[in-house]
Amino acid sequence: MKQFTVPTRNEVAPANQEIFDNLNKALGFVPNLYATIGLSSNGLGRYLAYQNAKTSLSNKEKEAVNLVVSQINGCIYCQSAHTVIGKMNGFTDEQLLDIRRGTATDAKLKALVQLAASITNNKGHADDATVDAFFAAG
Repeated sequence: MKQFTVPTRNEVAPANQEIFDNLNKALGFVPNLYATIGLSSNGLGRYLAYQNAKTSLSNKEKEAVNLVVSQINGCIYCQSAHTVIGKMNGFTDEQLLDIRRGTATDAKLKALVQLAASITNNKGHADDATVDAFFAAG
């Protein structure tokens, strides 16, 4: 089977080089997943535009969702990345562990984490009680 080689900044299109620079400024590094997507001239920019699209969730809430989904899916690479990004967004180590366990001390965040977990565990469907708890939490 052919393997992907993670490209360096100089091995991607100029538009992606600028994205690499921005990622380095924001994160201190370019995650291998992003670098590999950077092999596509347009793929990385479009992927990041999708990831950063306007939503009613804060960055902190999005990271909580990303982390619990990564935990359920058993993706250690994603868990590591979202743990780092979660810390960058203000979560403590204990809060991150709680989220990975599918809970949180904040009621609204707990409802969001449990909804994301339910949707992930049930292949896109959440049980009524979890949905009701999410809306009740605001």
